[in-house]
This record gives sequence, structure tokens and C-alpha cells, in this order.
Amino acid sequence: MESQKTEKTTENWSYYCGDTFQFWTGPKPAEGEPQTEAITKQIEEGYISNNLIKECVDRNVAAMIGLMPHWFLYAGSEVSDPSKEERSPQIIEAEKILQTWITQMLKHIAMQDSDEDANPLTMAVTQMLVTGRGYLRLYRPKRYKNLSNAKLYQKIRLHCPPLGSVRVDRDDDGEIEQIAYTYKGGTEIQSLDPETGKLTFTVTYSGSGNNEQSPPESWESDFGGRWTIYELRSPPIINKDIKRMQNAINKALTMLGRNLDLAGFLERVITNAQTPGEWVEDPNRPGKQRFIPDKRGLQMGAGKTTFLSGIKLDGNNYTTPGVTYRDPIDISTFVSSVGLFAARLYLAFNQGHILASGDGAISGISRVQLRQDANLTIDRPAPVIENAFANILEVVLRFVEPINYKDTFATVKLRKGINYITPEETAETRTNYQARLISRTTAMSALGIEDPDAEAALIDEELAKDAMSAAFSIPEMLNNPTANQTEDNAVAE
Repeated sequence: MESQKTEKTTENWSYYCGDTFQFWTGPKPAEGEPQTEAITKQIEEGYISNNLIKECVDRNVAAMIGLMPHWFLYAGSEVSDPSKEERSPQIIEAEKILQTWITQMLKHIAMQDSDEDANPLTMAVTQMLVTGRGYLRLYRPKRYKNLSNAKLYQKIRLHCPPLGSVRVDRDDDGEIEQIAYTYKGGTEIQSLDPETGKLTFTVTYSGSGNNEQSPPESWESDFGGRWTIYELRSPPIINKDIKRMQNAINKALTMLGRNLDLAGFLERVITNAQTPGEWVEDPNRPGKQRFIPDKRGLQMGAGKTTFLSGIKLDGNNYTTPGVTYRDPIDISTFVSSVGLFAARLYLAFNQGHILASGDGAISGISRVQLRQDANLTIDRPAPVIENAFANILEVVLRFVEPINYKDTFATVKLRKGINYITPEETAETRTNYQARLISRTTAMSALGIEDPDAEAALIDEELAKDAMSAAFSIPEMLNNPTANQTEDNAVAE
């Protein structure tokens, strides 16, 4: 069972990364046939893929965590109310610490945006959606351990361990007993004492480089019963049907590319014709001739005149040459196949709204239903991501001050969104707002405004300025009644 799960995980990740020729379902030579390797290599060189699986997964990830989640802190004795005006100095200080850490993390990510692993939260969520498991790990880099002027994010680093590097052992009740993380230099094992809530770290080195003689290290830390490695679990969104449709798309595109080769480089079959060359005396057979083929072969092309003669038979008889052309088939077969399977794949991912963006024939009700399906898809794993990010914030605080912030907790809310609004939906939202069927905040959210409260404050400020300007303009008009007279009135006077 475990081997099957590992195989499925590897297969799903291969599809996401675009390594899909190994799943080629088109024609290929049977094993053991002559030139199998050469023919397979030729097929691979002409292989064309369009990785819609990655596109759909990345779209879901962006819809869930494309925007930094909302978060707030509260003490264990306080009510979890983010709108509470009076907050303790400890909470305010903790928020400053976390905001500094997050800002430094985002700057670090921006500096390494060419690296796919630069954003650990994005990569962990991607792993979870593709394979069913994703991991986030907080740790202290050794290089900054004794550096007094190191930044907070340099002291407390977040990363997403590679696939297969983390093993989570659970008991019969599903509770975590132990977490092991294997990296290039060794293995880190974490175990939690259920009574004290302290986390024990045991690091064994692999014996390479500078750690060749280093003995195992072990220490305890108190994070209030939390682990520094967090596992994100959710059912994979890639299933067999989706992978089969991706295979069909790749096959149709590859066959289309092959068809283009046939159209651009027309294939001809010449039958019963003597190849270019000349007859010369055969020194081994006096009085006889032998044929020497022209090394250049048959020369054809623009401005050339080509003569074909038949092959000489007995006596004065010759064969009749013939030319057969292999015409490419109509590409509409491949184009319609790609469109069909792509549409089914989008629908399988509950991303039918992508199709609606280019199809004006889809009704408003259908668009609403497609959007609801998409929202349900990203709503299911949302609590897992929110809990993971909250755990990260709480552990970071306990890294900084384990005593002061032992009763400080975090609440996280994702800023989810499909991020596509049709003109029809925009008009409908405006109509509903003007009819007072929805509030201004709801209307702003429906139109894709990220922070409706901040936008509303700006609008109110502009309205106040306009009202103030209008108020000051009235006395000016009263003091100077001729300032706004028409040309006719001036003439009349």
C-alpha cells in the first residue's frame, strides 16, 4: 500500500512538472523490435505537450494564497475579536515582531523569484494539492546563530522540504509520534513530550564534509506543544481521468506536429524508377556494365528539371515509373480533439469559468454555477492552510520569546478569489448596489477590490473634500454676483 502511494505521488508530481513523455499513449514500437530505441527517440524529439495540469493547479494556489492572508493575534484570556480597539501592549509588540518577520520573508522571496522553491508557502500548498501532502519547516540557520546584527528572518527561516524528505509517524489514533526530516547533511528527528509539551530535537550527521566527526546533537525547546515541521494534508486534486485527458491532449498535439512535418516537407514515394547514376564498364565482367548510384541522390526543387526513367528489364523492356504523394490529413481532427479534452480537463478541475471567459453564449446562471464550483474547490483545503500559517506565526513568536508569548495565539483567514469577473457580472453588481439590494462593501468585494474598507474610506474622504470645496464656493458667488453672469445679462445692463 505504501509503495502504491509513493508511486502515485511520484506520478502526480511528474505530471505537474511536465515530465509526461513517459506516459505517452500514442503509437510506439514494441519492446525488442529492431531500432526500438531510435524510433522512440525520434518520437520523443517530436513530442509536444501543453501542461494544463500545472496551469490549473497554479491557478488554485494563486486563488488561495496569491494575496497575503489576513491574520491577527489574541491572548488566551481575550475574546478572539479582530475589531477590538483596546489591545494589550504585549499583543501590539507581538504583531510588530511578526510583521517584521513577514516583511523580511517577502523581501527574501522577491530576491529569489527565479527559484521555484523561493516561496515556501506556495510550494507547500502546491505539493499538497498535487500529492496530498505538503510540509513547512521553521529552523535556525547555523550561519546566523551567533551573528548579533542578523535580521529576524535570517535567524528564523521558513522553507518547504522537498518531496520525500519528511516522514511523519503516527499512532493508532492518528496522532503524530515523531517527525523525521532528512537533508544532505544528516537527519533531524522531532519528538513531542505529551506531558510537558516540550519538543526534543535529535540531529544525526551523515558523515560528509565538516560534520564527518560530529556526534549526534540533542536539545529541548518549548513551543507550547507545537512542532516546527507542519504537515498539510488534503486529497490530491489530480485523478486518473485528469491524467488521461492530459495524455490525450499531448498525443493530439504531437500528432498535429507530425502532420505539419508531412505538410511542410512533402513525402514522395517513387516506384519503378531508376535511381540517379550512370552505367560503367564492369572490370570484373568483361563486356558487361554495372550501375553506380549518384551520391547526391535525386535532385529536385525550384528551377530544376528532373527526368525519371524506368528500370531496365530483359531485352529492351523497361518499367513504368510512378510517383505517389502522401498528403497530410485535415488538422481539424487534432484541433477539435485538443479543444474537447482541454474543456473536459478544465471542468474536471472545477475551472469551467475559464471556458466562460471566452464564450459569450454561456448564460449568467451557468457562470454563477461555474464560479460556485470553483469556490468550493478552493474552500475545502482552506482550513488546512489557515491552520498551517497560524501555527507558523505562533512558533515564530515562541522562537523569539518562549515565555512572554506562551499564551499568544494567531487566527488566519485566507483572501480567496477566482480573480475573473465578466462584464455582465460587473453590470449586475452595479445594478444591485444602485437598487440597494447589496451593501457597498459587498459590491466592492464582488468587483474584486482587495480591501473594501480602505477603498470606502478613500471614497468618503474624496466626497468630504468635494463637499468642502462646494461649501466655500457659495460665499464667493454671493460676494461677487457678476462673476457668473451670462453674456446676455451683461449686455442688458
